[in-house]
Amino acid sequence: MDHAVLAAYGWDSIDTTCAFLLDHDDEDDSGRRRKPWRYRWPDEVRDEVLGRLVELNSERAAAEQRAGPASTGTAPRRAARTRPAGQTERLI
Repeated sequence: MDHAVLAAYGWDSIDTTCAFLLDHDDEDDSGRRRKPWRYRWPDEVRDEVLGRLVELNSERAAAEQRAGPASTGTAPRRAARTRPAGQTERLI
């Protein structure tokens, strides 16, 4: 899935090799330290992807501001359907 999502953004060059990495040291109730390991991207890869996403978000927000309020990307609301008095909708 990582490959598909990054390819959709055009970021195929990012290495998505994951490894079991230590997230942080944590202390349990007994005072012993436990080490939570997670299968994830290295910090450098995560930071690169997050940095690109932040940059892309800024670019898109600026483009929306330049386009003005008429181009919000939302479809106009449709008028509600009306029925003759006393008629109810049948569910099948």
